[in-house]
Amino acid sequence: MNRSVFAAACAVSLSLGAMSSGAFAQIPGMGGQTQGTSQGTAGGLLGGNGAGGMLSGAMGNMGLPSVSSASSGNVAGVLSYCVSNNAVSSSAGSTALSQLTSKGNVASSSGYQNGSQGLLETGSGNTFSLSNLAQPLKQRVCKSILSRAQNLL
Repeated sequence: MNRSVFAAACAVSLSLGAMSSGAFAQIPGMGGQTQGTSQGTAGGLLGGNGAGGMLSGAMGNMGLPSVSSASSGNVAGVLSYCVSNNAVSSSAGSTALSQLTSKGNVASSSGYQNGSQGLLETGSGNTFSLSNLAQPLKQRVCKSILSRAQNLL
């Protein structure tokens, strides 16, 4: 790794480690947060605990959560949130949403209610809020949600 890139990554890692969760959440576009976990906001956003996880998360997937643990109700709810916030194609999103909500009790589930407020359930009682993410990051999560919704059909 280039020394200047490594030095910059270390500086970012140290800066983020020193910030409080509240201060980190106020950085524009970085307000998404993991709740109910020991990692806290910075660890949850940056993909792990410790400097190694923070560096790989910040430089790799930007700490965005996996959608694989979300229930079908939560996927449908988040997809609804994504469509209403123009973070995913409205035609593809609406079609998948309509098909998914026609299955069982999807639309009446607590997962759907959370999802429609922009809360992605990431497993083990944890949630990730999309509400304060910058639009490009929100679109990235929503694209994954749309793909997961289509796989559930």
